Amino acid sequence: MTRTRNHVGALAALAGLLAACAAGSSQWHDRLTLLPASRDRILGERLIDAQYVVAGKVENVERANLYEQRGGWLMRALFRDEGPPDAYEAKIAVDSVLVGGGQPKRLYITFFAPHGNRIPTVGENAIWIAHQRQLWRFAQATVYGAPYDIGLALDSDDDIRPVGEWSLLRTVALKLQLSHVW
Repeated sequence: MTRTRNHVGALAALAGLLAACAAGSSQWHDRLTLLPASRDRILGERLIDAQYVVAGKVENVERANLYEQRGGWLMRALFRDEGPPDAYEAKIAVDSVLVGGGQPKRLYITFFAPHGNRIPTVGENAIWIAHQRQLWRFAQATVYGAPYDIGLALDSDDDIRPVGEWSLLRTVALKLQLSHVW
């Protein structure tokens, strides 16, 4: 009987936690109605989900083979297929922080690019919208699964914005009343 109560209590706590998370997420997405233009709403969704929004310069870009699926080069060679995207890690020297905690001097951001796509170059200045994501280490996968890291990642090319959009992003973030806007 005690065992059953413990399980019921744990399930109730889990349900409460999930409801609180859903309510918090809903609260942020309800604020999107404060943005009349559809392009501002799209930016707003990116900002709500962002761990960091920073302006900065690329210091280094290198392949992150650890996060790539095995045999990507083989698929391209044998089947003339694009295969899975290539993984990269960029080191960003941070000039200004719009969203996020603290004032980091550098961010390490992982991104994925299909073969042949444009890769950010060293020295490139931009605004970087970084999201906290699970990064699966496919290179270390076994029959039991693949380990993962929690890190900063770009979801798409839209997470790299021209520096001239800083005031637009700041305006959108302030309208959404994001608590972590600097």
